[in-house]
Amino acid sequence: MQRPHQRIIALAFDTPGLAHEALQSATRLADDELLTIHDAVLVDRSVDGRTHVERAGAPSIAAIVPSLLAGAVVGVLVAGPVGFLIGGVLVGVGAALVIKLVASSIPHHVVGELRERTRPGQTVLALLVSDIAGPAVLEELRKFRGARVVYAQLPAESLELVRHVLG
Repeated sequence: MQRPHQRIIALAFDTPGLAHEALQSATRLADDELLTIHDAVLVDRSVDGRTHVERAGAPSIAAIVPSLLAGAVVGVLVAGPVGFLIGGVLVGVGAALVIKLVASSIPHHVVGELRERTRPGQTVLALLVSDIAGPAVLEELRKFRGARVVYAQLPAESLELVRHVLG
């Protein structure tokens, strides 16, 4: 679920490598607390027209399984066989609640639009962001001159500034 203060911006790149580099730059900005990333999606369209979507920011079931197993093991050590069940359930419920409360994602209809807007041979990086430190983000965007805005939920003046920086 997207919250009101969150914004989506999607940029098209001529190569998957540039899109991944832009994602790494955004991640560094987030690490420096100059941006908060809630979700990231990469849409790649091959020259033959097939698209591939990779959700880079969403937690997966595979990421939760180690926590479930660790909870079950701790439960066994503390309370025996019954602890296995209790520990696994408690950690699983806790992980599910955290994901539900924290996770927000780019809506499916927007991902569908991005699939349509991605040209053959291009990769689109879409970010759902908030808490944007404007000057620092714009400075980082300068590294990706030539990228094209294909979707944005930004105020008109902010969108114009991003387009100008990308040149």
